[in-house]
Amino acid sequence: MPGESLVRFVLDPNPGPPPFARADLYRVFTRKIHLDILEVAFPRFLSAMGRRRLEEMMDSFLELKGPSTLQYPCVPDEFLAWAVSSGHPAHELLNYERAAVRAERHPAELDHLYAPGQDERGRLNPTVDVFVTAEPVHTIAAEPPASPSSHGPYVYLCWRRPRTDELARQRVGPLLGRALGLLGVEALTREAWLHRALEEESADPEAYREALLDLHRELVSREGILRAGDPD
Repeated sequence: MPGESLVRFVLDPNPGPPPFARADLYRVFTRKIHLDILEVAFPRFLSAMGRRRLEEMMDSFLELKGPSTLQYPCVPDEFLAWAVSSGHPAHELLNYERAAVRAERHPAELDHLYAPGQDERGRLNPTVDVFVTAEPVHTIAAEPPASPSSHGPYVYLCWRRPRTDELARQRVGPLLGRALGLLGVEALTREAWLHRALEEESADPEAYREALLDLHRELVSREGILRAGDPD
């Protein structure tokens, strides 16, 4: 079928002769559009890794899977899914960037929600996107440091703030990440959350409590924790 031969010609990184007149122009045009989409979607990756690295990944993506949709805004999500499923070493950096889009697109209505007072129950902002990486992807740059400053895993959060729709990010360690998980399940006052978190970990109580308090204050001030709506 002419359509099948054209698809193979477009997706193959080393195609043979064009199956019919002007197929080569269609190939160049289609692949350029997809590369442009990925460059816009992943500017941090582009800056750190370069255009050629992104183009090489796109070649593999198109050859092994390719987009299954004609909707261009969905292409970066499929590209990321391919990178994760294939175990590509760059997938963590791609995921870090895409977290902002997931938070922006989250359908939760936030404008009626406010940060809780000290004695009010709060829970995680429903738009919070949480993911864990083995590498400190927030430090990846075109010229990485000679040696890493710390060891993973790293827990990253990204969320959308009420009313302003500003995006915010936070990085925490695994212990604090697990503690925040309590606020993703249940609305708790700060003291109740501290009590529960300290009960569930064997970390140094004093140091851990101070770290929890600092994190809670930070997330409340940046609306990563929001006041509970109706009582449970």
